[in-house]
Amino acid sequence: MTTITAKEWELLACFGVEPKLLEPDVPWCYNDALYQVDLNGLSVSFAVQPSYRDVRLIVRHCGQRLYELNAVGVNDVRIMDEPGRDMVEVRLTEREWLRVQMRPTFEITQGFDRID
Repeated sequence: MTTITAKEWELLACFGVEPKLLEPDVPWCYNDALYQVDLNGLSVSFAVQPSYRDVRLIVRHCGQRLYELNAVGVNDVRIMDEPGRDMVEVRLTEREWLRVQMRPTFEITQGFDRID
């Protein structure tokens, strides 16, 4: 299995923070990288294990969990190239996706691609 499409520097730019690595002496692509951000009263934790394609997303408000995703072996993780937006897309399957927009406003959207 190959690693995810998103690169370390792309996730750094999207989240605007250095990741906390589970094992500091292990390269990013083989590690568990946690990006933690506080946005307008929300605490956003996004963790990725690139080589295993595992993703965890937890969103909290005032300590209360609002949303949690634990996905193992996702199809891909990539940064969406849209001007003025910092957004990561988790391709859960070939058709199903989850998008997390960090800026200009925080949003989570989930959907399916059509099969024609």
